[in-house]
Amino acid sequence: MVKFGNWVFHNRNWFFALFYASLFIPSFALTNDLRIQIGLGLVIFIFGVMSRGITIGLEYIVRGGLYRQIFADKLVTSGIYSICRNPMYFGNLLILLGIGIFANSALFVFLTVPIFMLLYASIILAEQSFLENKFGEEYKLYKKNVNAIIPDFTKIKEAFKGQEFNLKKVIRKEYNSFYLYLGGLLLLLLYQKHISFIYFLIIGGILLICYLTIRFLKKKNRLG
Repeated sequence: MVKFGNWVFHNRNWFFALFYASLFIPSFALTNDLRIQIGLGLVIFIFGVMSRGITIGLEYIVRGGLYRQIFADKLVTSGIYSICRNPMYFGNLLILLGIGIFANSALFVFLTVPIFMLLYASIILAEQSFLENKFGEEYKLYKKNVNAIIPDFTKIKEAFKGQEFNLKKVIRKEYNSFYLYLGGLLLLLLYQKHISFIYFLIIGGILLICYLTIRFLKKKNRLG
């Protein structure tokens, strides 16, 4: 499983692309109530985005690896990592679940999301193996006391104590992902005929302007 997890980590971007493409496969509907579809989907999606943003805005672990291989130069156990070992993965799962509900796709929610969870489980096992080999007992003790995915919300106040949130860092690191998320939601609205093509172009144009503005500010080192 560890070898498989390393392989998944190396090729994870391709898996994510396939998962998002599966949103457009015809499926049974989850609900006939548009308010539940859009409202609940957006709430879960927003919580996922917030989880990622909080993780990045506080003390942050480089999750991209090194040359697409699992890597860590230090063991971070403070901040949000004191209540969850993988808060970025938790956020990603919420985002996927929210998008699946937003798309009203039973296939995505009950097949794609569980497959995604299994793939993440393999990555976590591979990362655990790497971290145990590198940090030894320090990591084993950390793993014993902190949940892998679900945060311990009873300790959230303590986790944020003494932490400084860096919004510029969040924007700098997340603007690409956020643009893709919102673009995907917008495309789903068009695909399901909830908005007209004109509105799609207008909103898409606004998103593109925001994206290019942030990209310009980043290149000019205005975002830290």
